[in-house]
Amino acid sequence: MKQIIELRDTEKRKMIAETFGISLANLSQILRFKRNGKNVEAIRKMAQENGGIKYTEGNESSKVKVLDSRGNVTSIIN
Repeated sequence: MKQIIELRDTEKRKMIAETFGISLANLSQILRFKRNGKNVEAIRKMAQENGGIKYTEGNESSKVKVLDSRGNVTSIIN
């Protein structure tokens, strides 16, 4: 399940980065749930408290396409 916290306000992003002593690039990675560490939960919480919106991708069933030798779809398996 993919998650992301979207915080577009650059001033608030800078404030959060300065508060925790991290770079803006590192903050972006943390808000995209690509990095973990000792303060990430506090950073994500602060981002949400300052207007960040958390998005979660739902659990969708995966589909597999069966192709013939020419690349044409012959069937789809759920």
